[in-house]
Amino acid sequence: MVKFGFQSSKYNNLTLEQEIAFSDNNKIDFFDIFFDGYTPEDVKNVQLPENITVHLPIGFAAMTKEQQAPFFDYINLHKPLSVTIHYCELSFETLEFICKSIPETKVCIENTIPDSHNQYSKSYLEFMTEAKKHADDNGYKFYSTFDTGHTKINGFECVEYAKKVLDTGVDVLTLHLHDNDGKSDSHWAAGSVYNGINFSGVLEVFKNLPYDVNAVIEHWNNNYNALEYLQNL
Repeated sequence: MVKFGFQSSKYNNLTLEQEIAFSDNNKIDFFDIFFDGYTPEDVKNVQLPENITVHLPIGFAAMTKEQQAPFFDYINLHKPLSVTIHYCELSFETLEFICKSIPETKVCIENTIPDSHNQYSKSYLEFMTEAKKHADDNGYKFYSTFDTGHTKINGFECVEYAKKVLDTGVDVLTLHLHDNDGKSDSHWAAGSVYNGINFSGVLEVFKNLPYDVNAVIEHWNNNYNALEYLQNL
């Protein structure tokens, strides 16, 4: 089953408390906390919904272990459904360290723009295939976050690419749903772009998997309109 949630955003001029209240009012299934410009210390007293996911900061893998520790503590305390990190910044060793630092939480690796790794000369699909072998050999497991907007900018058709991600043998636990003009990562609302991403086809790929897939409506505005659109597909 595909479940829908909203994500915190530094672009909408709302506090995290206000965003959570807005999400509760719209009866979303979960809430995604994106640590974009703030830390766990900044929100340690915020009352969280029962079901959350977490998006680690961009550049998290390059932080020192001392800088990373508060995020691991926050995750181990609140036990989110999953944690997302961008693939382009991860070495196999760093991925293993993150997974073993938050052993009760599923770590999901997201496809990024461009489809190129900062350290390895590998596409997302190549990285996921090789990372799975490393994980199998070293006793840990990870998952995928499939981002539709990033897929579009990288020049791939979203439905077919989603199937290729699953073909790597890595389970997709998280979706990031947003659209754009194919050039800029503008995070437009699903359903707002003429002849845009085939969200109906994307959801069809994931809706009958034998586990829940959490779909983050990852927009900077018009979240409610997108939620209504996606729920009616």
